[in-house]
Amino acid sequence: MNVEAYIKSFAADVTIKQVFRNNETKPIEAVYCFPIEEQAAIYSFIARIDVREIIAQLKEKQEAQREYSDAIRQGHGAYLLEQDEKSQDNFIINVGTLLPGKECHIHISYVSELNLVQNGSSIQFVVPTTIAPRYNPEKGGISSPAGTTSKYVQTAPYTIEFRCRVEKANISRVSSTSHPIQIDLSQENVYVIEFAQQNTYLDRDILFDIELASSHANIIVAVEQVAVMASFIPTKEDCQRAMNNMKTTNEFMFVIDCSGSMRDENKIELVRQAMLLFLKSLPMDCYFNIIRFETNHETLFKEITAVYNEQNAQKAKKFINYLQADLGGTELLRPLQWLEQHSPEEGRARQIFLLADGEISNVNEVLNLCRSMATSTRIFSCDLGHSPSRSLVKGLARATNGRFVFIPPKTSVDVHVGEQLQKALQSSITNVQVEWNLGTNVMSAPTKIPPVYANDRLIVYALTNDPMIVFDHNSNVKLHTNKNLI
Repeated sequence: MNVEAYIKSFAADVTIKQVFRNNETKPIEAVYCFPIEEQAAIYSFIARIDVREIIAQLKEKQEAQREYSDAIRQGHGAYLLEQDEKSQDNFIINVGTLLPGKECHIHISYVSELNLVQNGSSIQFVVPTTIAPRYNPEKGGISSPAGTTSKYVQTAPYTIEFRCRVEKANISRVSSTSHPIQIDLSQENVYVIEFAQQNTYLDRDILFDIELASSHANIIVAVEQVAVMASFIPTKEDCQRAMNNMKTTNEFMFVIDCSGSMRDENKIELVRQAMLLFLKSLPMDCYFNIIRFETNHETLFKEITAVYNEQNAQKAKKFINYLQADLGGTELLRPLQWLEQHSPEEGRARQIFLLADGEISNVNEVLNLCRSMATSTRIFSCDLGHSPSRSLVKGLARATNGRFVFIPPKTSVDVHVGEQLQKALQSSITNVQVEWNLGTNVMSAPTKIPPVYANDRLIVYALTNDPMIVFDHNSNVKLHTNKNLI
């Protein structure tokens, strides 16, 4: 497997090259499942066998599956790339009929926005390379549209080559918490980054932290003549003004994964460290509870919430110190259903902190439940380990106007805990609108603006069909609520 990436500002262009070989004595239908960033957009898919090159076309999903299945039944080669229905961060490649001894070369290219982290001081670049087995009590495995069934393969000795170019503008430092890297500083405009070890195995995601020389200001950029990108980073004062300094009473619910997979990479110890920091940092006289879950779930307090005071804080510390990663499955849906059935009291806002590794396969079912709670509840996900389910973690935050962080093994949890708690104590701005003053009609994306937090970056796009438009110093973009300019 070969990965090449180019990073400019807060966007990445990634190309993945893979080779499939049929070492069997008979034709096979090759099915391969690979992870991708949840918000990435694939723009190229090319397959090569011998001298033939096949360039993919975008089609409606059922039509593409039907054409693929017909080709396989007739013994023809066919190629299908589709998103896994159970998990938005996995894609499945059906290479089709591969003859004995033949190789198929696959090239996939995608673009993705990079997350702003560490309170706006860094951007984070992630290339998912691993798929942890996702627990589901009723389902499992991967099935192709042609009716074959494949199992997850986690122990195959595949290696990866990696090369990334990062534009130097406004970058002070590049580091990796996942792999040893070497950086070529000799080129004028870019850093060239490669793995320091020659044989690097596909056992963890690639994770880079790119520290900024200075925080990005609000900017507007024209991409060719048909698209405009605007980036906003509101200050704390901007958000307080937009919210009219309103205050609410918070209750904090901590949902902790204690399933068997949490023993791997000592993730349960990361949970203990994070929870003790959370407990020290909660405001006095707020309300809280802790729920541990695996196949079953258990709450610290019998009542829905208890007031945060010294006595209850000591009970919580004892509960945390005895946490163990038991052998049960990751039944995340059950504690969330319990919370949905016991909504917060009137006048309170519920903040759920989820500490888990995200290894479930019923992602859509969990997301649908959480969307139903979004009027009174926000979820702040802390996802642990080298191979998290990014679609679950980001989806939970997006569905409930919360936030997410990824915590790799052997890292300090202090910054991540502080960042999440700081966001939870803020009120996000949710009724945000974008006013484009570009001198022409545009289509705005996304159509629904995500919640806005202080010192977080918000990116919006405008598309136009006017090829004659000219952008000048009079062009501007405004972000506002119904009553206030942000």
